[in-house]
Amino acid sequence: MLSSEEFQQWNLSRKWSQTTTRVIADIRAAPPTRRVKSRSGNVSGRYPSRKMGLTIQFESHTVELAGIYQMEYDSDVLEYYDQPSSIKLNYKSKNERNVGVWHTPDFFVLRQKEAGWEEWKTVKELSKLTDKMPHRYTIDDSHQWRCLPGEDYANSLGLYYRLRTDAETDWILQNNLRFLEDYFRGKSITVEAEQQALITTLITEQSGITLAELIDRGAEPDNIYTLLVEQELQIDLHQASLSQNPGLVKVFPNEYKKIASEQPKSQVQNSEIQLIAPPETKTKKMEQLLDSASPKDCAEANRRYQIIAPYLSADKPAQNQEVSTRTIQRWLSLWHKAEQLYGSGYVGLLPRINQKGNRKQKLPPLTHKLIAEYIAKDYETYKQKSKRAVYGALVNACERENTAVPSYKTFLKFCNNRPTYEQTRKRQGSRSAYPNEPLYWELEFTTPRHGDRPWAICHLDHTQLDIELVSSKTKALLGRPWVTFLSDAYSRRILAFYLTFDAPSYRSCMMVIRDCVSRHGRLPQCLVVDGGKEFSSVYFERLLAIYECTSKTRPGAKPRFGSVCERLFGTANTMFIHNLAGNTQMTKNPRLLTPNVNPRLHAVWTLGSLQEYLSNWIYKFYDLQEHPALGLSPKDAYEQSIIQTGLRPSRLIPYDETFRILTMPTTKKGTAKVISNQGVKINHLYYWHNSFRNGSIEKTRVGIRYDPRDAGIAYAYVRKQWVRCISQYYSVFKGRSEREIQLATQELRQQYKQHSKRFTITAKALAVFLEGTEITESILLQRLKDAEVKDTDECEPIDTQDTLVLIKDIEAKFPPKPIEIKPYEEFW
Repeated sequence: MLSSEEFQQWNLSRKWSQTTTRVIADIRAAPPTRRVKSRSGNVSGRYPSRKMGLTIQFESHTVELAGIYQMEYDSDVLEYYDQPSSIKLNYKSKNERNVGVWHTPDFFVLRQKEAGWEEWKTVKELSKLTDKMPHRYTIDDSHQWRCLPGEDYANSLGLYYRLRTDAETDWILQNNLRFLEDYFRGKSITVEAEQQALITTLITEQSGITLAELIDRGAEPDNIYTLLVEQELQIDLHQASLSQNPGLVKVFPNEYKKIASEQPKSQVQNSEIQLIAPPETKTKKMEQLLDSASPKDCAEANRRYQIIAPYLSADKPAQNQEVSTRTIQRWLSLWHKAEQLYGSGYVGLLPRINQKGNRKQKLPPLTHKLIAEYIAKDYETYKQKSKRAVYGALVNACERENTAVPSYKTFLKFCNNRPTYEQTRKRQGSRSAYPNEPLYWELEFTTPRHGDRPWAICHLDHTQLDIELVSSKTKALLGRPWVTFLSDAYSRRILAFYLTFDAPSYRSCMMVIRDCVSRHGRLPQCLVVDGGKEFSSVYFERLLAIYECTSKTRPGAKPRFGSVCERLFGTANTMFIHNLAGNTQMTKNPRLLTPNVNPRLHAVWTLGSLQEYLSNWIYKFYDLQEHPALGLSPKDAYEQSIIQTGLRPSRLIPYDETFRILTMPTTKKGTAKVISNQGVKINHLYYWHNSFRNGSIEKTRVGIRYDPRDAGIAYAYVRKQWVRCISQYYSVFKGRSEREIQLATQELRQQYKQHSKRFTITAKALAVFLEGTEITESILLQRLKDAEVKDTDECEPIDTQDTLVLIKDIEAKFPPKPIEIKPYEEFW
């Protein structure tokens, strides 16, 4: 990112007008105008840009993120900003009406000699927009997409406006940049002299040695990739993927850089075109006939060939007793005719039974039109009419139009031939149609869906386990726990997990991140999450940005985008949880639930015991079992790939106090009031620090952070620094292991929650009881007042004893309504 002096110097060299300079300065100073979101099919996210020193938003991980990588590693790009301020576009609509819209481009880019707006879209999307808005989006004679209103606005300021498409993306380069990004970003590791000498010797002895051969002959991957980034070695990043095809990547010393480009890409492409040249028309027709032939047709053709084979050779065969001479002559004629038409006589022997008979439509065109119209406008609607009702309306329409009426069977055939996904979406909505949505097959190489190595793509998500837990001390029912999994998409390995009673929140995200670093000492390059609010927390996003982790948000109600993690939840429940006492499988059918099988009565597992056995299941059972999608266990897949792709020590994170403070969550308010002689109250517990004795700090609100794994300590932000506060339970937790403190903290917080619920119910019962006494008191008081008024009117003093007798008489005539006090158990 340019400094103020560098920007001023660049601005003067371009000689912009004052208006243009002000527009550029405003864009540089302003935050993004909007926050991008994941909708029906796009994957949005944030990319931690080292060039810009901040996170850059992208709305599509296949289009805009690819553009970000191009700008991040392009020396011509000085700065780029996402979602800049909107600009006004004036153009004519399709019906020639004047239109003015506010448009927010994807990026504003500062280059060495120019600056302007860039909008990234797919070619498919631009083709649709061209039909919808022909005066806004066009394609010129050189096959370049253009937005003329945007260009007019930019030209008035001396800037540019460009439409960029996914057709410009070099996916091999994109994959290689992602693969080497850890080495570009991290601190360069020191390559030992022995390893550098080995690599240099191997490359010198064999010019153009492949990356795979280099690794097989003893060169460590981390050292190779470090030398590549430091430009001690040279490769062609456009030629082949480092991760997918290391056997095709040729490595050269720096002085042999020209050798790597001796063969132009055009020659390679020409040879590839010759290898996959399209077949002739005859061959295509022959393949179509063979593909349409059934196994029964092929068997019949084989039988015919065995009969006529002697006639095709020079030998004179004996007369066939099963087939007449006329039939053999006809088959021979078909053989020779097929040789001339298709280049293969065998095709002529295939029986064409499916072409026999009259296959023309017998219903008139008007009937076909009415069937299609009633299916589209009467059946495929949100009213969800039955097929019988729609058919009845169709019959009436055919009679009015005086055309043939189709049978109900024919109508059903037309209905069932419609696309299932489109029909279900129109009748029941997109969510009901999602299971029938056609899969998207990538016909061209882009980036692997699950990454090309461990730690490239990881998934983070929560689920509530199907089991009831009890307190380890009182055996009271505490409810169902939540588990958060961080799983590696490439190896399917569970990298970390966090078990808690709390509902999903950013606190769970922070704790699973902490567990991941404590176990492995690193974080993933890309983290995939759903659209939950906990993943958009400022604290969570800041933590990912600090450690340069790209976050992607998958679309809502699209579980296939998170299939790795979603499938893992089902495996954990079915393989482990459902085999434990107190599992809640029966609660899925509450009408069949009886007290004898109620899981709440059979719960015996505590949070601590479940944590221990779940950890054993993850790391000692699931991690070692063969995965059907991999053909080997997650641990073996992880370790084998690390050997080939490198350990990447630059990504290692020390598990120190600084990291722990960054992963500590805060309360909903984020602050707490300093109370004299007690400190700050966090989650029902008081924490103290000697700085609270200062009178200027008392009764003020300070920022706080607590450790979900240790209720003995917390942190408060006092006088621009974080101070370590001691809990009232510190003496109890002192000397305990981190796991013991974590489990005790979880149970302590859950018991406080349960107590709060019970206290609310107890208060309700007390309120009902006191309300009844207040009614009785008000009646007695009113009777006394009435008696006093009556006595005053009669002007005769009334004795106190007489007043009591009067009250008793009134109570006898108007007895107070008894107050029903329910026992505590009923409220519970």
